[in-house]
Amino acid sequence: MLKTDSQHSEAQVESPSADEAASKDAVAMILQQAGKTADEIAALSTLDDADSSAETQFSGEAPTIASLFGKGKAREFDAGEFSPTAEVAEVMGKSLDFLMKHKKAGTMFDNQRMLFRKEIIQGLADVGFFGLAIPKEYGGSGAKLGDLGPLLRALTFVHPDLAVMFEVHNFLGPVTPILDFGTEEQKQNYLPRMARGELLGSFALTEPGVGADPSKLSMKARLEGDKYVVNGVKWPITNVIYGGICVLVVKLEGHDLKPGRDSGMIVFEVPPEDNANFRMKRNDLTAFDYLWNARFRLIDCEIPASCLLGPPSKGLAQAFSSLAKGRGGIGVNSAAKTFKLLAHLILDPEFQKTGQQQQEANQAGEPNGGGWTSFRATFGKPIGCAPRIQTWVGRATCHGLAGRVLGDLCFRLAANGVRDETQGMIAKVYATKGLLQTAINCYQIQGGRSVHTDEVRKYTRLQAQGVDRQMPENPIENYIGENMHEFTIATVYEGPNPVLADVGAPNAMTRNIRNRYLEPIGVAEVNGKFGLMLKAKFGWFIARTVMGSWFGGCDTSGVDNLFPEKQRYIKKAMKRNRVLGRRVLLIIAQYQKKFMDQSFLLGDEGGVFDQLCGSLASLCFALSLDKPQSEYLKVAAALDLESQLKMKGISSSPKLQAAWAEVGRLMMDKNSQLHRDLIGDIEIADIPLDPRFIERFI
Repeated sequence: MLKTDSQHSEAQVESPSADEAASKDAVAMILQQAGKTADEIAALSTLDDADSSAETQFSGEAPTIASLFGKGKAREFDAGEFSPTAEVAEVMGKSLDFLMKHKKAGTMFDNQRMLFRKEIIQGLADVGFFGLAIPKEYGGSGAKLGDLGPLLRALTFVHPDLAVMFEVHNFLGPVTPILDFGTEEQKQNYLPRMARGELLGSFALTEPGVGADPSKLSMKARLEGDKYVVNGVKWPITNVIYGGICVLVVKLEGHDLKPGRDSGMIVFEVPPEDNANFRMKRNDLTAFDYLWNARFRLIDCEIPASCLLGPPSKGLAQAFSSLAKGRGGIGVNSAAKTFKLLAHLILDPEFQKTGQQQQEANQAGEPNGGGWTSFRATFGKPIGCAPRIQTWVGRATCHGLAGRVLGDLCFRLAANGVRDETQGMIAKVYATKGLLQTAINCYQIQGGRSVHTDEVRKYTRLQAQGVDRQMPENPIENYIGENMHEFTIATVYEGPNPVLADVGAPNAMTRNIRNRYLEPIGVAEVNGKFGLMLKAKFGWFIARTVMGSWFGGCDTSGVDNLFPEKQRYIKKAMKRNRVLGRRVLLIIAQYQKKFMDQSFLLGDEGGVFDQLCGSLASLCFALSLDKPQSEYLKVAAALDLESQLKMKGISSSPKLQAAWAEVGRLMMDKNSQLHRDLIGDIEIADIPLDPRFIERFI
């Protein structure tokens, strides 16, 4: 569980023990012996220290690590059910009703300022939208983190910028950091105002040239008496607005902290306008059309020392803790966008507008959704009849469903005080890779029309810039082509995918092993000793883990609705995780001090992390099944088969292609359960240059 305020206060005055200090020095010595430069040692030591410190904010073993190297329990990967309190459900319902009313009326956006209208923000505040994740004692509704996944999906369908605003306000900052690390005085000061929508929140970690390696932060906060004097630039920061509140991650000066362990987190109330100490400029982005994304500079800006959030030296650790929760939201949002993409290919906006019934396809097995996959002909048949297209649609469906469950699980673990860093990275990387692949495939299916400008967005932007250009009578819309940046940027949120897969995840997967076995061995060798007993101890751990991967069983106790197919897929996935744990240990044993350099073995593109993504996707989706419904079992079978192939270093096979194609055909059949559940009621834009209405465009 998260530490209480009293425990947190004690933590602020504790000094590192001799053992902790020796461990930190040991990391530096071992990295030096492994041939790392001084800069590399400083960066890696800083990040490792931040990661380790972040873990102390939580209790309980990470389920993913337990499943790799011990006797993990399958139920720990169950994302659970959506079960908000009546009050939380009422606020969610009122928020969505309010938004849908304004969306239908066309009164949601201020197209001159390219922001949500002030009345929208105020209306959401009035129904309690901004206080959903804030406890009742601070003016909020007290929603559990695990209950917010469905709301994020719904917000993504209404408008994706709403979901990003909600996520940045709550999960990244400042709500989550203040709740986790703030004093009671800070909570009483900030949270009620945030719940009322008076302070919209943002989170400022990234800087020019500083993203993947936050140990290189350059914004400095110098302690002078009862205030900090802050200098530096943050860029780019989403949702940072004049008069809002922003959490700054900075380097602290004046605390007598060692380099690399001198980070801090400061709550900053953004001024209502530029002044001599603060300058901000909105970024002109091709994503987040209606959000304020900006770069800003602080120049000798004075911030009260009481705004320090948590103890000195723990800024990065606290940032990593918040990022872990934010990754669940990215998984949920990316899955929702995956299904919205599919809807734009399969559904017909004309039928949605008129309520007209679709005609059944003339031939059995042809798609009957009425959209692009139904009426675009290729070699005499609808394009949706092509096996390749069916495969693409089916793969996107499987990955979207698994990504959604992984995101929900990330939320549940964080809500229960469990920090499973590896699982959070998997939730983010798996869902965003699936979204990007789906976007590329949908772009190809739509063909040349994907490159046409979305004239609705184009003329809206021109009007916002004061250009006197009238919207065409029949403006062409292009959801797929125009939003490729939206689908691509998801792979960068909360850490670029390659960095998470090749650095973050291997570090998280092996941290306990390094602390327990490798560091003592490294220290012994640095001191000129062989360390026989230490190596024997590590060897026995490897042997025990390897034997467990061969002969260990699967603990399915506590899993609900355990019908035969579900049990089989769960057991197979848990077995694969044990095999992957064995592979990690063998890589460590083979490469020893330089094993972290072998990113192609431990990371993405076919490495252990990539294989673990597939295994957890199969496991978590199987756990989400509440009954043996035939169409969803086809998805479970495809995910299981894909994971099996990944374990062998194979990306696909004819059998897997056929399994995906079968799911794809179901998605393009308006009578199927998958179609009705996943895309049947998604609102979509017009097809660009719809050939049935060519007179509108010529």
